[in-house]
Amino acid sequence: MPDGSYPFPMYSGLLEPEHYKKIGSAIWLFLWCVSSTTSEKERDGTVWGIVHGNKPWKLSELAEPFGATEKTVSRWLNTLESHGYIKVTRAPYGLIINVHNSKKWSIERSDKNVRSEGEKGQKCPISTPSDQTKMSDLQDKNVRSNKDITKILIDRWINGLEEDDQKELSSRSGVLTAAVGAVSTGQIDLDKPTVEQRVLQIEQYYMQRNGLISPVPSDWEHVREIANEAMPLDLVYFFIDLAIARKKAKRRRPSDKIRTFSYCKTVIFGCWDELSSFLERYLTPPVSSQQGTVALGASRERPKSKQQQEIEDLEEFIKEEELREQAGSR
Repeated sequence: MPDGSYPFPMYSGLLEPEHYKKIGSAIWLFLWCVSSTTSEKERDGTVWGIVHGNKPWKLSELAEPFGATEKTVSRWLNTLESHGYIKVTRAPYGLIINVHNSKKWSIERSDKNVRSEGEKGQKCPISTPSDQTKMSDLQDKNVRSNKDITKILIDRWINGLEEDDQKELSSRSGVLTAAVGAVSTGQIDLDKPTVEQRVLQIEQYYMQRNGLISPVPSDWEHVREIANEAMPLDLVYFFIDLAIARKKAKRRRPSDKIRTFSYCKTVIFGCWDELSSFLERYLTPPVSSQQGTVALGASRERPKSKQQQEIEDLEEFIKEEELREQAGSR
């Protein structure tokens, strides 16, 4: 298995002859869609799986993971859409894919319901000061684990860069922490004036860091695509610097540099999707006091056993990542 491989839930009903006859070889793209589902939305009684946060995809980007041609992927998309497995929305910058009747998270929800039913019969004693202290200790431990996950992500992103670039980017770990806070509290308001301002700020920062005197016209749509994403500007700047550092590490001559912003866009969306996935998998989003917002990573009142399990899962994940990195360095 390649590095970064991970399990994801599927239902055995997909193995029935009916689905085999309908899907055929398009099963590979369907599995990718399910594994890439980052959230679910219910509309008119139907649960839709949101693939990579509704990011628009080009056929070439969809074909790359399979080593297939664009023609093959186009045929897969038509097959899956015609039989109602997915919904494809043609956007200006690519294809937005949603999974029909998504059930990716239903296993986890079902497991939580079973545990909740079992816990209903248990009496809840009044918490003592010592119990509250233990809960506080668990919350502090959870915060430390979240920081460890942030470190794991940064270490993964800067792997293979030149030493100076590694030091500079790793010193900005606080950017990720601030990004979590901004996203979780709904501080990013993307009205039209804000988007226009973000476009100019991102373009200016990219030109300055990449040593450009004037903007490239073809970059405009790529910059606007990033500006329309609910991503803190400091995090966008971090990913731009990461993209430039990666290009620098791979260049054949000192004069080589990034020619178009689309290179940065690929790095930005790749890292942003990875960060978003980590937040959804390892941080519990309790409801904030402000209507319509959530506070990722904040603590909320819930059964102690459940919180302890989450902490243990985090610690196990961190240990596995550390062992994998140690094995790779030998």
